Amino acid sequence: MPSATKPATADSVKRAVLADAKRQRHIEAGRKVARVQQHEDPPPEVCRKRKRLEKDFPAWLRFHGGEAFADKWSPDHLAVLAKIKEAIDNGGHFALAMPRGHGKTTILKWSLLYVMLTGKRRYVVVVAATAELAGALTDFVRAQLIESPTLLEHYPHVCHYAKATEGKAIKAKYMLRRDFKPLGLGWGKATLILPTPMGRDAPYPSDGAVLEGHGLTGAIRGKWRDDKAGKVMRPDFVLLDDPQTRESAESPSQCAMRERIITGDVLGLAGPRKKIAAVMPCTVIRKGDLAHRFLDHAVHPEWQGMTFQLVKKWPDAQDTLWKEYADILREGLGNGEGSGAATAYYKKNRAAMDAGAEVAWAARVRDGEISAIQTAENLLIESGSQFWAEYQNDPQNVASGQYELTVDQILAHATDLPRLHLPERANHLVGHADINRTGLHWCATAFDQAMTAHVVAYGNWPPRGDLWAQNATAQVRQASIYRGLSELMGQVAAADFRRGGAQVRPSLFLIDASYEAETVHRFCESWRGPFRCMPAIGRAAHRYRWSKATLVGRPAEQAHVQRPQSRLCPYVMANVDHWREVAQRAWLAEVGEAGGCTIHAVSNPRAHVPFAEHVTAEKLAQKYETELGWRWEWTHAVGSHWDWGDALTGCWVAAALEGLSSSGMESQKVVRRKRPAIRMVQI
Repeated sequence: MPSATKPATADSVKRAVLADAKRQRHIEAGRKVARVQQHEDPPPEVCRKRKRLEKDFPAWLRFHGGEAFADKWSPDHLAVLAKIKEAIDNGGHFALAMPRGHGKTTILKWSLLYVMLTGKRRYVVVVAATAELAGALTDFVRAQLIESPTLLEHYPHVCHYAKATEGKAIKAKYMLRRDFKPLGLGWGKATLILPTPMGRDAPYPSDGAVLEGHGLTGAIRGKWRDDKAGKVMRPDFVLLDDPQTRESAESPSQCAMRERIITGDVLGLAGPRKKIAAVMPCTVIRKGDLAHRFLDHAVHPEWQGMTFQLVKKWPDAQDTLWKEYADILREGLGNGEGSGAATAYYKKNRAAMDAGAEVAWAARVRDGEISAIQTAENLLIESGSQFWAEYQNDPQNVASGQYELTVDQILAHATDLPRLHLPERANHLVGHADINRTGLHWCATAFDQAMTAHVVAYGNWPPRGDLWAQNATAQVRQASIYRGLSELMGQVAAADFRRGGAQVRPSLFLIDASYEAETVHRFCESWRGPFRCMPAIGRAAHRYRWSKATLVGRPAEQAHVQRPQSRLCPYVMANVDHWREVAQRAWLAEVGEAGGCTIHAVSNPRAHVPFAEHVTAEKLAQKYETELGWRWEWTHAVGSHWDWGDALTGCWVAAALEGLSSSGMESQKVVRRKRPAIRMVQI
């Protein structure tokens, strides 16, 4: 039975009349714009020049880009432009690593204008490391369509209407053609749609061309649009502008994730049966990062990777005259006299200092400098180790005297032993739990008498979600920590740890007490499980010390047990700088070597990556000796996490308290009051 029509009321009639009036005003406004803003096609001589320039990509960029491309192209620039033009015309995938300051982003911006205005590609997607960077690229294209006088001269069928909008999306929305049909000009936040005006003889190549900007980790899949003819348009060209950040480059898991997005989501934008053309200007930040992998023909042969360097050949006098030059420059900059003395030295010895040198771009000379090689040498002095990544696309290892621990090195130390299984020679099983809002990151590690370590198990509790909400009260936070520790220690106590055929249990489990110390102490005092739980606090080397007045038993290697002045239970204090270095250096040893470290087997070799990232997050920048002992300086990438790294370090501290030493010798075991230490027990 058909539903009855709802009777109209006075209010609904009034609203309908007002809405219709508003709609008519918008239509009339659009018609007015259409009547006023009709374009005129350029004269024949301009059309001929436009067609000539469109066949010469570098010339087109120089003509319309103006001051942005004022310097003479280098051979490397011409090679890059040739690859971009090849991708535009014929398809293919090209990864191009250029030195910082060589204008790759500027080339990318103007390439977007070229490909859309010429109509060589109909649906262009620009992907950057973040949505903000992608939006900046689309904003640039919009601004040039509005402001560029040369683009207006050659492409009035686009720029005339773009200029009329004054950059306002509402004006673009209601623009109409001479026949009062929608012009089709779209001004979205990160989307541009070129207009479809009425041409004299035929449609324009650029009619309805689309540009979209996206961050790499945003929603990229499933992009399509309907064109004016009712056909489905899918992306046919993608430009990836430095698709990694410095933070993501330091994370192998983020690199792997972004690599999967590019090879899967991005290259699949054209649809299941079509290949999309792609160009990726990039910079290598570290060896093994996203850019480095796509430039490697062995890893990604489908990408025609090309790497360009600022300095192709260093001068013959690099270790003599240029070293003296560097000393003069540093002295001048240090005493406030500037670079005048160094430049004078270069002028005097220029012939000898330039001999053998070859730079990529001779026109790249900064103000106050004489030649491109002097600019390059100054950049080397100013940038230090970063020069090799940013200008040579060849990042170097850490400075001599320090060590470099990578995720891959840890992954290479996975053994055949299943999780929860101890090596035959291991006679100590200890653990440590680190407390954080994101959870209780814990680690259980077995040691032999030579302090050779094996990570038996690790995890995070709760398995999903945070330990407490970000805005939780102190009472809720404390209750969550206590409940979490109870659950976690209960699971550890019930875990089926084995050595050979015998079941074993830990002897000591340390719990981070640097946060909510009272809660941790209260839990440890009430714990009645099959192993000892103790609060633990790590101190930097310059803050680590012990006093006979509060010492419990004998101190171990850079760790001891002390009794607090309050009524809380005894707790462990350790030199965390010392033990973090020991725990990290253990992974540099060969598998099976005394004092080294291994980790349990997994079915997926990459499953240990998150754990390894935590262990490697903190990097030793400097270590030096003072009158008061050794000092350590650590650095870490912004946004990185090291909770499992702290948990593993805590395991080494626990092993020291069990009487082991990093020298491989068994030391005097700490004697604790009240309750004797419990070693690993077979049950």
